Amino acid sequence: MPNHALETTLLDASWAQAHKVTGVILACTPQLAKLVTSCGSQVCSQLKTKLCPLVKAMFGFHSSQSKNAIKKNQGLAEGLKEGMNFTFKHMSAEEDRQWGFLKAPLIQKIINTMWFANKHDDRVMFHDYFKPFPYPALVLVLAAIKCCIDKWVTGTQMDIPFTIQEYHGTYKSHLKCLHVFEDATKLYNVLPRICMRLYETRCIHSGAGPLSAPTKVTISAHVIATTIREYEDGSTMEDKSD
Repeated sequence: MPNHALETTLLDASWAQAHKVTGVILACTPQLAKLVTSCGSQVCSQLKTKLCPLVKAMFGFHSSQSKNAIKKNQGLAEGLKEGMNFTFKHMSAEEDRQWGFLKAPLIQKIINTMWFANKHDDRVMFHDYFKPFPYPALVLVLAAIKCCIDKWVTGTQMDIPFTIQEYHGTYKSHLKCLHVFEDATKLYNVLPRICMRLYETRCIHSGAGPLSAPTKVTISAHVIATTIREYEDGSTMEDKSD
């Protein structure tokens, strides 16, 4: 989720690269610049649109005005956000019972749906840019999932825009969290392996072969220790049979 300054930097770099590859000299007019940079907001909008029904179905939110349903939705939303619970393959209110960090089925599902729908998708054809699945894209997915969960915090579904104004802080917090996790588990190369698995699994799928201040996202020492233990014990072998 780049801010305006970073968008401009990325635009200049990509424009120069396009000129280098194609040899075509084309002035970057304000109209063309707007056309290119608008793709970022389009991606965010498309990601949220595809995610919302998945979050509702896979986590079990209910569209109802009954007091029981509203209370249940509120509790579910808070529980999913607590300790990044929504990122785990096995979620639990108790930290020592969570396992499978960044292996929640929803994460792979939305990656497949958003970027690797079939073998003709641009991301499949230009796979070098997605092998392994990029950290910034993964963080964007996590921030978007949180946005879709935030829609239910009152117990009834609200319309919350997934924009840089609302979720840039959340994005940065998740990105920092991943870097901390990567550094703490670098002996086992855990995060790169997770991202490579996200990429390889998508190959099978595609057939190619008003809010308060953002909550600070942290990764606990327990989650790091549990993930390391999974790799030491070889318990991640179960992933292959998913």
